[in-house]
Amino acid sequence: MKDRILAEPAFGLGVLVWIVAATLFPFRLGISGAPFLAFVAYLLIAGLLLAAADAVFNSATYRTLSDVAFQGLFWAIGLSVPAFAAFLIGASSAPTADAFQDDLCRMAGLANVETHPEAPLEEALDATEDCETGS
Repeated sequence: MKDRILAEPAFGLGVLVWIVAATLFPFRLGISGAPFLAFVAYLLIAGLLLAAADAVFNSATYRTLSDVAFQGLFWAIGLSVPAFAAFLIGASSAPTADAFQDDLCRMAGLANVETHPEAPLEEALDATEDCETGS
């Protein structure tokens, strides 16, 4: 493998792109709270793009576009296991960001206590409707 990386730099860059596609992007999808359907769409698009890049560099092995699409399916299957793990890790760490947002909303309510002296401190600690709906 060492000789192949030196002889074909595209192979080394392809490995790097595959690692990023299998870990970093699905992790960010999970953190952003994307639905599972968006994750599946990402896998299909990433698989097709990896197959298209492979077809550009190894055009002799792909006779038709259906060959590229079929290889894209295999790329997507190969990405699915590590990408699903990264997506789940990202999704499990996403609620901490929501809790942090609620804390910020509560702090904003505490900052406005002087403007509304009739509001008790307990109401200032409760999340407002704007904070709960994300507006």
